[in-house]
Amino acid sequence: MKITTKLQMLMTVAAVVPVMVIIFMDQTVAAGAGVAALVGLLGPFVAAHWLVTKDLGDIRQLCKLVKEGKYRVHTALPNEASDNDEENEFVSVMRDMNWMAREIKLREGQLNEAIDDLDRAQQELLEQKQALELANKRLNEMAMTDPLTGLSNRRHFFDHLEQEICRANRIERPLSLFILDIDYFKQVNDTYGHQAGDGVLKAIAYILRNRLRRSDMVARIGGEEFAILLSDTDLLHTLELAELIRQNIKEYLFQTCDGKSINITCSIGAFSGDRPDYTKAELLYKYADKALYDAKNAGRDQVAYYDCAKLGQEHAELLEQLGQRGVTH
Repeated sequence: MKITTKLQMLMTVAAVVPVMVIIFMDQTVAAGAGVAALVGLLGPFVAAHWLVTKDLGDIRQLCKLVKEGKYRVHTALPNEASDNDEENEFVSVMRDMNWMAREIKLREGQLNEAIDDLDRAQQELLEQKQALELANKRLNEMAMTDPLTGLSNRRHFFDHLEQEICRANRIERPLSLFILDIDYFKQVNDTYGHQAGDGVLKAIAYILRNRLRRSDMVARIGGEEFAILLSDTDLLHTLELAELIRQNIKEYLFQTCDGKSINITCSIGAFSGDRPDYTKAELLYKYADKALYDAKNAGRDQVAYYDCAKLGQEHAELLEQLGQRGVTH
């Protein structure tokens, strides 16, 4: 019932009661006065409760539940009840608020589902990113690594050589390089097969890794040729290490696939540069390679070095050739 209808009913009662009191005043003056006083005292409280207080309490309770996230349906929803022009306004408000509470609950569920979907998508993207980073890391390792021995390959070695040369020239520290070549390696392949030859290369890679510091670099730069770069190392210590490695290889028992032992020797050429004009990539490698050539010509199975003090005119000619090719010093 509308509030206006309730007010009309109360006004009618308020008008009828005094009339009735006047009509029956002679007989019931005392009773009429009592009734009038009672109506005057209790009427406002009854009217307030009937018209406002009860319905406002229900609305307040609904608002409290919505605030606490407890969405409950108290009355029929708008689309579940027929329109009624005589419906109490407070009831209509409560029903609409109840409908909004239900919509909030529905949207909350949809939002939670969307958040879950986003979390799953984010996790998938993270996993794909990690897989991509791992794949890129593997590709970089493959691009820098010799697949047979697991050592650095020729390209990675020369990239690292350029960086170490810049560092050595900047801090004015010596930089040494020696090149190791397996003696008569072709005969190993021809006699025992390429599989045995591969085993020899892997074993030598193992020996080199276990004799070098973490700051040093070893690479396979050719079929049976290895290069070892030593940072902050002078010629004396370079020759000592090269000789130790030569002896280790000579004493090592290499095995073929059928269990036969193979004796292997190697030749090593070393060079150490402690001046900027010596520590250039092409010169450093060229002088170590010339020392390796001398070791082979002297009978193999030995270490040779290129002496900077005896370079003389040859060193000047090499610098001139490099200058003509665009390399400055």
